[in-house]
Amino acid sequence: MRHILLALFLMVLAGGSAKAIEPERRDAIVVTGRVWDGFGFREMFLPSQSPALHLIAGEDSALSFVSTEEYYWPLSRQVYVDFEKKRQDMAGVLKITQDGREVASIRPSAYSVLYPQGAVNGDGRLLWGKAAIGEYEAYQDEERSFNRRYTEGMARQTAYEKKLVEVGAARAKDAPAEIIPPPEALPRPSLKLVTKPAHAYRLALGAGRYEMVLYVDGAPVPGTARRLEVADIAGREVVVGDVVPEERWTRPLSSNQEDARIFVRPGATFFLMLSAADRFEETEYLPVVSPQVEAVPGRDIWVRRKPAAAAVAYLRFGEVEAETTLSRLKVEQAAGSGFGYRVRAAKEGEKEDLTAFTITVPAFGASASGSLSTKTTTGPGFNRDVVVVQPRHSGLALGLAFLPLVGWFGARLRKLGAPKSGPLTE
Repeated sequence: MRHILLALFLMVLAGGSAKAIEPERRDAIVVTGRVWDGFGFREMFLPSQSPALHLIAGEDSALSFVSTEEYYWPLSRQVYVDFEKKRQDMAGVLKITQDGREVASIRPSAYSVLYPQGAVNGDGRLLWGKAAIGEYEAYQDEERSFNRRYTEGMARQTAYEKKLVEVGAARAKDAPAEIIPPPEALPRPSLKLVTKPAHAYRLALGAGRYEMVLYVDGAPVPGTARRLEVADIAGREVVVGDVVPEERWTRPLSSNQEDARIFVRPGATFFLMLSAADRFEETEYLPVVSPQVEAVPGRDIWVRRKPAAAAVAYLRFGEVEAETTLSRLKVEQAAGSGFGYRVRAAKEGEKEDLTAFTITVPAFGASASGSLSTKTTTGPGFNRDVVVVQPRHSGLALGLAFLPLVGWFGARLRKLGAPKSGPLTE
């Protein structure tokens, strides 16, 4: 009986706790859409209580005003919306002003995002109106055509394999050899991506500070006024690196700043992976893609975009120069109880673990410094100073550590061996 009462008490307590953390929901008008982040178009959500919307100049942005339910979740300290329960897109006229002067009056239009080489490779652009609808329909036709051709190709592949088995079985019974032509290769999928059209307001503004408000039936809608901050990020492209030590390839070391140095032992090997990136101040970038994240003024952030277009790396120490090319690498765990790793070139058809430059430092007899640089086909290059650090002498370090103890023992022995003083006798 006591166990039953305890179980009931815990159930009531759990139910009360769950009810206690149920967030309070409220009707609100929020801003959502896709904004340009300097490389691609990111989905964004701006809560109703946020006074400013931040954008990056250079490409259009698609914004929507949505009437929905909004709530604050204290565990994550974030505001969320429930679009599944309530989502009502507000159609009207978005008016943009600057210093009290109207600079744009925008009505909603259908839009979609086109990524010719896939979203992961960037280079996307917004399509509007009939162009967006037509491109999406053509993309759907291409996808259906690919699915049909791939299904037909798989059927031919299955029939070919079945025929091979039949011919092999007949050949085992002394049947004459039969040559079976292989089927054509399966079609390869396209990386092209076109998002489903949606309706939004098209914003294409130069850098500066603006104000915006939504009008419906000629009257401003309460809760839609926002300050609009548009930043210019031209010329922010950099090349950053990840230094992969040979002995711990799963834990690369980031090298973002241009004045950063790479410290390495003589004769050691490490691997260098390069990425094309953009450098921002946190206050420039985070409010655009994550408006609820608190940015730290004066702190830089490097946003990696894609692998850098570099094919050759140069390691220089005075007059000595070594050149290495980008290679596909496979990582294997060493046999035995050492749990080490061995990095080798990936074989043909083998999936690589790393695509990197293999950098081997000469075995200098003394400490030395050099430089590591790459050339890219487009954009900036990668340049870092390399400092060769001699390994610590463990025996000498151990001896120095025991030196105070040896001195203490020496003093004790000297004190014990000294003659004792006493009365003089003849």
